[in-house]
Amino acid sequence: MKDNTISSEDFWILIRRLNGDAQRCLTALHETSDDDEEGKSFWRRMYARAIFALIDGATYRMTFHAYAARGRPGISFSPGELIALEESYDFNEDREPVPLFGTIRSLEQIRFAFEVFARVHDSPYLLPIHEQEWILVKQMAHIRQNLLFCREPEAIEVYDENVDDLLFGSKWLVERMVDLMESCLESMTDGMSESDMEPPPEIVM
Repeated sequence: MKDNTISSEDFWILIRRLNGDAQRCLTALHETSDDDEEGKSFWRRMYARAIFALIDGATYRMTFHAYAARGRPGISFSPGELIALEESYDFNEDREPVPLFGTIRSLEQIRFAFEVFARVHDSPYLLPIHEQEWILVKQMAHIRQNLLFCREPEAIEVYDENVDDLLFGSKWLVERMVDLMESCLESMTDGMSESDMEPPPEIVM
């Protein structure tokens, strides 16, 4: 599944590296003595930030992939969708990407990234936000909101239960990315040689 600008292989290299960062933080958290509460607190925050970097990186790459493919024959976006796609990030290489702020926008951007990526690969896949795990993704967005906009010192604290939300919520999201890639691959198999097919790898969360 290749594109002129980005390939699925590049996408999974990014996901593996960012997931590896998160795993190192989680390992450090587990290896920190229970007596070292300050150290525990630090690694919980680092794990949260690593998970957010993983989600942001994946969302950005999926959206950029769709943006790069928007002019290909057979690709159809409504004028409103094109505006949303172009305004999702600033893809001008001379300027920095616009960060996402706010819980609602973060959640909508994740949904939008899945939708437009599927669209440019003629896939019917939709992110199953009706599943119970989507609640974990919402909780993750609230944790991120607190870290970004802390009005009180205690607002930046990431608790053990938050780590569970981050672990299982990110695992669910990555699994849905695998489902998305498999759906896109199925939609593109006609006319492709075996060497062109890039099945998504297994990623240990």
